[in-house]
Amino acid sequence: MTVVVMNAWQVFIKGGPMMWPLLVLSVVAMAIGINRLMVLAAVERRLLTEKQALLASLRQGQLKETLRLCETHPGLLARILKSGLLKFGSSRDLIKGMMEETFGYEFERLTQHMNTLGIIVNIAPLLGLLGTINAMTVVFHAVQIRSNALSPLTAAELASGIWQALLTTAAGLVVAIFSYTIYGFCAARINLVASYLNRSMTEMTNVLQQIAELQSGQEEPV
Repeated sequence: MTVVVMNAWQVFIKGGPMMWPLLVLSVVAMAIGINRLMVLAAVERRLLTEKQALLASLRQGQLKETLRLCETHPGLLARILKSGLLKFGSSRDLIKGMMEETFGYEFERLTQHMNTLGIIVNIAPLLGLLGTINAMTVVFHAVQIRSNALSPLTAAELASGIWQALLTTAAGLVVAIFSYTIYGFCAARINLVASYLNRSMTEMTNVLQQIAELQSGQEEPV
């Protein structure tokens, strides 16, 4: 028995026309994954040092200096704190509300393109299945034509057609698994950053509240 070994390009071509949109989806998923991981890595690298610098300035009661620091080094946490500083003197709820609103905008930036990844995860298997159905339709049509011509397909020819049809299902599942892996990893990293930001916001809100109470006590008449 002779075994024919095909390279990746030959296997790709054998899969039929649905292999092309699956290839595009895999490239898009990889591009989104690389982009998100680069953004998250940059955010994570600077979060700790950014928080330490901002809290150190805040705890010294240097609100103007802290605001200047937020403006000259506008990191993610700095933009959130700046919105709270601009409302300093208002109620704790208003300050925290403004910081949470800014956090919402920043969180949207962190999750940019994640919905696209989710769509790829869902439609890749469907495209693979569509390719299989299309290929099986061609196979059975050939069976009918050959039967009418009194020259039926052999078992080997039929198996070859079905094998080609199943390639797109396999490709669709591979793209879906690949995309879901990227999605899950990025989502976990985003959740860690969001959790860190929430804790930092609470901590900074408490410091701002302490400063407000201290200033209010100093202004009371003796």
